[in-house]
Amino acid sequence: MSRTVKGLVALAVGAAVVAGVPALADASTATETHRAATPPTVNLDFSGTNSEAGAATAVGAGFGGTATMTNTSGTGIGTAYDMCDKDKLSLNAITAFCTVDLAFVTGDQITFSAIVPIQDPLTATYPTSFDGVITGGTGAYQGLTGAVHISNTDLGKYNLTW
Repeated sequence: MSRTVKGLVALAVGAAVVAGVPALADASTATETHRAATPPTVNLDFSGTNSEAGAATAVGAGFGGTATMTNTSGTGIGTAYDMCDKDKLSLNAITAFCTVDLAFVTGDQITFSAIVPIQDPLTATYPTSFDGVITGGTGAYQGLTGAVHISNTDLGKYNLTW
């Protein structure tokens, strides 16, 4: 087979793939419809609703819970659900890997993962700040990516900014 025929076959296959997958033909149109709204500042309160204290003090021990979600005015805006596992243990702290789903009263959701430093309540100093990775969103937050900035302000209490 000559180079010209091989080139035409490759060109025809490439055109068929692009024609069969419209998103590949023009990526800008696909992202235009998925612009996410900026979420509000969120306060989470896991006080009394998280099982971390009752989970074994061992690497791999899992725990989870729910948190009340409020905005900066203190108005309830949803519920947060977390699922974590202990990955590092030290004398006065635990490091856990957590996945969190923020379920807003509007029906919209945001999910993120974070490596969370959990201080011993007897020796804790606040605030402690760290970041999480946004893994997705629905509704107004569909297409949301980037980082969530987390400040641990008190035992089981967190402030999230975007």
